[in-house]
Amino acid sequence: MKRFISLLAVAFSFSTAGIIAADETVIHVELLVREAIERNPKIIAARERHSMLREKIPQAGALDDPMLGFGVVNLPSDFDFNEEDMTMKEISVSQIFPFPGKRGLIKEAAAIEADAGAADVDEIANQVEKDVKTAFYDLSHVYRAMEVTRRTKSLLEELSKITQTRYALGRGIQEDIIRIQVEISKMLDELIMFEQKKLSLEARLNYLLNRPQNSPVGRPAEFDFRRAVFSSEELQQLALTNNPMLRALKQEIAAGGKTVESAKLDYLPDFSLKFAYGQRDDRLDMYTGMIEMNLPIFVKSKQERKVAEGNAEVRAAQAKYSSAKNEIFYTITDMGSMLQRLERKIELYRTGIIPQSRLQIDTAMSAYMVNKADFMTLLDSRMRLYRYVLDYHDALTEYEKSLTALETAVGTKLPREITQ
Repeated sequence: MKRFISLLAVAFSFSTAGIIAADETVIHVELLVREAIERNPKIIAARERHSMLREKIPQAGALDDPMLGFGVVNLPSDFDFNEEDMTMKEISVSQIFPFPGKRGLIKEAAAIEADAGAADVDEIANQVEKDVKTAFYDLSHVYRAMEVTRRTKSLLEELSKITQTRYALGRGIQEDIIRIQVEISKMLDELIMFEQKKLSLEARLNYLLNRPQNSPVGRPAEFDFRRAVFSSEELQQLALTNNPMLRALKQEIAAGGKTVESAKLDYLPDFSLKFAYGQRDDRLDMYTGMIEMNLPIFVKSKQERKVAEGNAEVRAAQAKYSSAKNEIFYTITDMGSMLQRLERKIELYRTGIIPQSRLQIDTAMSAYMVNKADFMTLLDSRMRLYRYVLDYHDALTEYEKSLTALETAVGTKLPREITQ
């Protein structure tokens, strides 16, 4: 009996806290996020695309290359350069100048598109951070679940030995032995499932961090419950300013507006200036200057269609913005409600269910010691405590994942309180 009581006490001490192997690396979510932002290929690709868009800004405002021409003017059919007075060898330079204001608008549109590219970098980094945190918290829960399951299995194996001894002495029943063996088999099945999930989550973290797939990940650091402070209305207003997707779509709308303004200037002509020098043998040389302009006469089929195209693109961007805003507002409301529910659940487990289960075990132990409670009552009480501890950590995990989704939608970290 003393061995049995000592076993229960040791098992209880492991039911709510984990033991970290001395040779196992402890990983922290902040460091993983930092590594992912530096190494993730999607983020790197987005940064390079932003660099590409920045290089387009000076190009958009630059003039077309000037044209250098060489030729012969008024050359007779017999190719005699001295027969005709107006025969000359000519060199010319010409340059096209868009109507004033066009280049500025095109350059502004390119700059806005580059700003949208920067927002796209932030959006992809935002999503990668969410994915890393979600995988981290899931992996943390798997580690805790495996730990609790192993402790439960060890307890059941010891209890099985005690039960077999009691049965051999005629003080127990065979049903108790069978029940424990079934529970041990269930624990083995759960450990196999948790191990598979652990490998999957480690592979996902390596993928997000751009590491080789077989790289060791380590054990997630333990975390405590820290309540976030927020109101849905304030978060919605913050999202309008901070969410990188909304910022990118705003820039897309602004760039479309500049494109429409530039298209409207296509109703006006562009100009071409040309200067030529003609050299004549034994005669005075000649100079030529010319101004040319295009005539935008196909307005209905060209310029008006281009303006209509630009307006349609702006309307599409505005619709995308409205859709994204509505989805983000829904996420904020949904995740906010989820967090409030999980807060109540965590508090209920922390202050009610788990303490009451511990008290129930103490009562069952005392009753069992004086033969006023059967073995299965004590075993069921212990198993319930293990499950409650596991459910408590599951609620903590879901809280962190929901908070991560909420912060991703808002685009910024939320203030948090430390709950004692």
